[in-house]
Amino acid sequence: MPGKVTDAGRGWRSAPGRELWRWPRTEDALLGNGNGNGNVYGLDRSSIGAGALVSMAGMDRPRSLDTLQYPVEQAVALSTPRLLVYRRMVEENISLLRRYLEEVVPGSGFRHLNTHVKTHKSAWVTRLLCSSGIRKFKCTLQELDMLLEERAGDILVAYPLLPHDAERVAERIARFQDQRLTAQVASIEHAEYLAAAARRHRVEVDCLVDIDIGNHRTGLRPDRAADLARTVSGSSALAPLRIRGLHAYDGHNNSPDPAERAAVAQRAMQEVVDCARSLERAGVRVERLVVGGTPAFIPDLRELVSRHRVDAQVDVSPGTWVYWDTHYERKMPGLFRFAALLLAQVMDTPGDDLVTLNLGHKRWSLDHGPLDLFNIPGAEVVLTSEEHTVLRCPPGARPGLLEPVLMAPKHVCPTVNLWESFTLIGPGGEVEAESVAVTARNR
Repeated sequence: MPGKVTDAGRGWRSAPGRELWRWPRTEDALLGNGNGNGNVYGLDRSSIGAGALVSMAGMDRPRSLDTLQYPVEQAVALSTPRLLVYRRMVEENISLLRRYLEEVVPGSGFRHLNTHVKTHKSAWVTRLLCSSGIRKFKCTLQELDMLLEERAGDILVAYPLLPHDAERVAERIARFQDQRLTAQVASIEHAEYLAAAARRHRVEVDCLVDIDIGNHRTGLRPDRAADLARTVSGSSALAPLRIRGLHAYDGHNNSPDPAERAAVAQRAMQEVVDCARSLERAGVRVERLVVGGTPAFIPDLRELVSRHRVDAQVDVSPGTWVYWDTHYERKMPGLFRFAALLLAQVMDTPGDDLVTLNLGHKRWSLDHGPLDLFNIPGAEVVLTSEEHTVLRCPPGARPGLLEPVLMAPKHVCPTVNLWESFTLIGPGGEVEAESVAVTARNR
């Protein structure tokens, strides 16, 4: 196993139980309260100045994974490559998320969480989240049946629906009447598709109007939302639909600078509030607002609950937090723990400083670029193919044939989708389950 890196001058730590990788803990630095003293993310951290926040956002990546915190010895006895999920890290992420939410709304627990499940797609993780007190979930159609089968209880479909999708949702509402299922509409056509399916299955459908507040992916312009909501609410042809509020995903708010994220959140949430008021003036009651992906969920929550004090139920819907990845780690270092890692072995050594792994990009997502965090200090990808990844290693750090190499995904959501199952690793590195299904992968 490659040796551990230490550098007292930069404050890296590798002692068991201290740090999960060689990086100063920085979630406190990222979570400020927007009060003008440099605390700009949403929580009270008065000792952190604005200069520190910006410089932390621009710091280098962690240099390597610490195998004292991510043991692989028992997993290596199994075949490789494989996806590993570290239960302790998932549990820590759940605790961290609750802490962040309660720093904005003390005592709220998970009341303002509508977590997206597209990252993990797992019945096992869903059960863990439910047992931790999480009651509201957001999903794509691929994960819908998994959540219903796990009796998640309160489910929001993440985007407006085409006719066949509307049919599927209406049928599930009819079949699972003891669970709440909410859909979205962004046009009169979406409403017509959904209402027609609802009539066929003799159900009513709760809906949110999906508005575009800058991401330009789905949703209608906020200034048109009241007209749509009024039309849906007043049409006998659309009578099966019940407008309950707004959905506004601000995926464009992903700057590495927390001050910029806070500023974008302020503008975006003002649009949401203005839109909600326009619906109320049109005679449509706004009961619920669902906003915020992973980068913006804290400033969004702070804006709506603490600044605007809206009467509606406010939910935020991050998803990547549960497993975390290096793409978000660069933007928000230390906010959550890496919980899903890739395990491969050295299958060849084609050069003095090169190793070839038995894992290629059929098993890790390339959309954010090559992998960049390993348990080999200073390793970097020089070649990828469908079945193999070639790393260049610093002098003296090259592992030998058969040695394990651990990697953090750069984009964990599509990476998990490339695996049929994962191996569950317990707190002491033991294999708790060799194969746990990525339940919703093929749905």
